[in-house]
Amino acid sequence: MQDTLIEMGRSPLARNVLKRMGIKPPPQLIRSFRPWSDELLQGKHILLGSSAQLRDVVAPFLLSQKATVAYQGGDAARALKKANTSMLKVFQGTVFDATPMQKISDLKELYTFFHGLRGQLGFNHRIVILAREGQSPEALAIRNAVASFGRSLSREMGPKGINVNVLMLHQENAADASLLERALPILGFFLSDFCAFVTGQVLPLTRQNRELPLPPLAGSLAGKRALVTGAAQGIGYAICRRLAEEGAHVICLDRPQNEEALRELSLEIEGEYVLATLGSGHGELIDKLVSVSDKIDIIVHNAGITRDRTLFGMSEAEWDDVLAINLNAVIDITTRVLHRGMLAKGGRIIGLGSVVGISGNFGQTNYSTSKAGLIGYMEGIAQHLQHEGATANTVAPGFIETSMTAKIPFVTKQFARRMSSLVQGGLPDDVADMVTFLASPCSQSINGQVLRVCGGSFLGA
Repeated sequence: MQDTLIEMGRSPLARNVLKRMGIKPPPQLIRSFRPWSDELLQGKHILLGSSAQLRDVVAPFLLSQKATVAYQGGDAARALKKANTSMLKVFQGTVFDATPMQKISDLKELYTFFHGLRGQLGFNHRIVILAREGQSPEALAIRNAVASFGRSLSREMGPKGINVNVLMLHQENAADASLLERALPILGFFLSDFCAFVTGQVLPLTRQNRELPLPPLAGSLAGKRALVTGAAQGIGYAICRRLAEEGAHVICLDRPQNEEALRELSLEIEGEYVLATLGSGHGELIDKLVSVSDKIDIIVHNAGITRDRTLFGMSEAEWDDVLAINLNAVIDITTRVLHRGMLAKGGRIIGLGSVVGISGNFGQTNYSTSKAGLIGYMEGIAQHLQHEGATANTVAPGFIETSMTAKIPFVTKQFARRMSSLVQGGLPDDVADMVTFLASPCSQSINGQVLRVCGGSFLGA
């Protein structure tokens, strides 16, 4: 499952050989493989723009997470400009506030600010742009312009291992910092090493759940009960481990054929397991779950299958099987859980979609249909859940290095890896980190959204 070019890039000699061949190795991404802590950004030097809410709201949070902060135009920034080139590359993160923009001419600030950072952004830098929803034609133009700027910048920066994401705030005005205050854990996550393979995303944040307390991220899943389907291997296995690392009690679900692997996993993470074949008649499964726990805080719909074939070569069974497991099972299980009152207050439902569900793909009409349907269902159910303080979101992976993708032909696999801004595939842990964050109470401003863990894939862009 290793990317040959990344492995070769670890050797200076091999890098020189590749360079002479005109091949630039993909960046080696820095990931975090430890549980969350109250020092999420320790050791990171972060540059902030000059807005008031960055100074008054964001900076204190970053400092509380043990980051150091410099301001555009401040003493630290001026000192950096006087330093030599090697000393300029010290920032590990940048936050730019575009919410005060009111006129089209204000968009020039994007060019001025980021053009001025030339030479100061090293590998694995994290850029987060704060933008604001608007109602007037000019405000909507600014919103779309900032979003597209962020996506375009992510394309340019990706080959250097730099991530660029946009958080879209539903602020009534630039001085309204209440939503940003509740979104600080989200900002911290996007600046952290838990977000290595997420770039080019525009994420709307909502005002819901303001009455619920916002706990620290570290320890926020302690005592939560989580159900993960398709848990025995690959992405599901990684999700179970991450949830357990953050203190959740995980109920691992998979088909009877995978009982041995499921048992080993549940013992490893001190969880439980349930055997079930998904696709139809889930009443018996719900009865099993009730016998394990009458309340569930987190549901992760990860189970899924592929039966790839062009439409005219596809059998009716291949269509039916994919739709039954990837979509119908998600809807049926969720409906039964909700009708029986099993989802705890403030619960989280997370569906595993795919960038193919956004873009479509050759030979995957059944799979892309099922994943697009899942995205739509999560968006719809989110509106009903918000009254209970619960959320529903979709995580859409791109090309992820798993045992399944390892079977893809070499040339096809290399092409799939390079079809992203970060010019490489992701790891199951990248998906697990996003799912685990969405399972936390700290993600409550995210509801009904699709979060792509795809390295800035060109599919569905």
